[in-house]
Amino acid sequence: MTDTARFAYAQARLQARHGMRPDAQVWRRLASVGDLANYLDVAQHTVLRPWVLGMQASNNSHAIELRLRQQFRRYVQEVSQWIPASWSSSVRWVRHMPDLPAMQHLLKGEIAYPWMLEDPELRPYTSENVTSRLDAIHNTGLGYLARAWQQGSALPEAWIQQWQSLWPARQGLGHGLAYLSRLLRQYLQAWQAGSDLQTQRQREILVSGLLYAFRRYSFQPGASCAHLGLVALDLERLRGELVQRALYPGASQAHP
Repeated sequence: MTDTARFAYAQARLQARHGMRPDAQVWRRLASVGDLANYLDVAQHTVLRPWVLGMQASNNSHAIELRLRQQFRRYVQEVSQWIPASWSSSVRWVRHMPDLPAMQHLLKGEIAYPWMLEDPELRPYTSENVTSRLDAIHNTGLGYLARAWQQGSALPEAWIQQWQSLWPARQGLGHGLAYLSRLLRQYLQAWQAGSDLQTQRQREILVSGLLYAFRRYSFQPGASCAHLGLVALDLERLRGELVQRALYPGASQAHP
């Protein structure tokens, strides 16, 4: 299959999955459900079913978060297999971004939380010995994070730079990824400096930018990464809804 045909195949799959994202009506319906058991039951009858399938009301917040992280990692891997092999690594790289806060915690030499020990992706970096922990990070594909930390660089910026290094030098096809890297940098800068209200506004801008990129850079790797960004934000919202109900059983929800 040629690269053109491969991107056409990927775009068809992406369009189908994009149409399965939860809309405002789904979120409003779920917001009225107060306890975790009922929330999971209702969610299984919506487009969120693939993400909550197998979850139990007895799951604690850490188990819920681990399952969502693993689901997202598997989904990124799936999407990366739809596009030409020369671009798949740049799409697969998206799977690491949600782990950056945890990696920063570990690089600071803080004690690893129990949930980190339960995550097979993070467990190799949780040694109580900080030197051993750094060695473990240096000896993997995440070694660039340890180098960035030791140089005083922000991990998200290091992630972006490493991501950019994976882009093949193909005329035109990298434009969408370049747009996404600028969008992400703008969001991170605003998030670090803003209030809660400003952060919410910046999130809306981020979503709008990702939607624009998904349409503008169709049949390109940028569409795949834009879609994964939107899915990551959906899962972040779902995570908040589930964890709140797991931590505060029976509490009513009052989201707008």
